[in-house]
Parts: sequence; C-alpha cells; structure tokens
Amino acid sequence: MAQHYKISRTDWLKYRIASLVREEKARIINDFERRFIGGMISQEEFKKETGINPTKEMKELRSRVSQTPRKYIMSILEDIKKRENHKGSNI
Repeated sequence: MAQHYKISRTDWLKYRIASLVREEKARIINDFERRFIGGMISQEEFKKETGINPTKEMKELRSRVSQTPRKYIMSILEDIKKRENHKGSNI
C-alpha cells in the first residue's frame, strides 16, 4: 500500500491507526448517545464519559422516549375504563 500511494510505511500505518481510532471513538460516542436517549445514563455521565454535552436533539429524543411508556400505559388504562363503562351501560 505504501508503494502504491507513494508514502512511507510508517506514515501509512499512522494513517490507518488514526482512521481506526476515529471509527472506534464514533462507535463509543454513538453507544453513549443511545444510552443517554434511552435514559440509562444522566447528562452528567454522558458529559463525563464523552467530553461533550448532549445536543438539543438528543435531549428532545430523550424526553419523547421517556414519555412513550407513560402514553402507552395511559392508553391501556383508558381502554379498560371504556370497557368498564360499556359493560355498565349494558346492564
């Protein structure tokens, strides 16, 4: 590869190592983003581990994700109330 690109072997290895480090860093940050959005880690933990603050979009996604289970449970409770009301009106 070094001969093909006309660079030294050392420079080629440095380039490849840097590329692998960038990919691994992106993978790790993506994992922390997923964990933050899912509510598994706090904003402080995210900042401590990645060195960056969560974005506005990440915070919005996190709030939507945390509301989804509540909305689902509330819809189930509403369905149960409707069924109970419907049974009561048939008597």
